[in-house]
Order: sequence, then structure tokens, then C-alpha cells
Amino acid sequence: MLNDLKQLVGKQVLLHLMNDDPKTNPIPPNTKGTILSVDDMGYYKVQWENGRVLNLLPDEDEFEFLDN
Repeated sequence: MLNDLKQLVGKQVLLHLMNDDPKTNPIPPNTKGTILSVDDMGYYKVQWENGRVLNLLPDEDEFEFLDN
């Protein structure tokens, strides 16, 4: 299954909601990003269009994959 997740590298995502404490400065809704890697926990390391790199948690955050 992890090998299947690794195939997501390079895919673009559109964030709908990052379910995180607002004090931690989550990525704003409607921000696009590109998956850089997938770790052993299945978290997506994403380069966001605002210049930040922050993990996307597929079981917690709300997002969609974009066609690219």
C-alpha cells in the first residue's frame, strides 16, 4: 500500500480545510500544493503555493486531488 502512496509524488492538491489548531498557523483554505513525498505514516509532504512546506494528513485534512 505504501508503494501506491509513493505514486502520489508530483500530484497537485487543493486544500479545503486543514484541521489544525489555528495557533499553529495552518495553510489557508483554497491553497494549491504539490506533493513532494509520502512518509511511512502515509502523510503527504506538500510544497504549497504560498511558499511553505507542510504535511497534509489525509485522514484529518480536507482536500482534493487536481488533474495535472
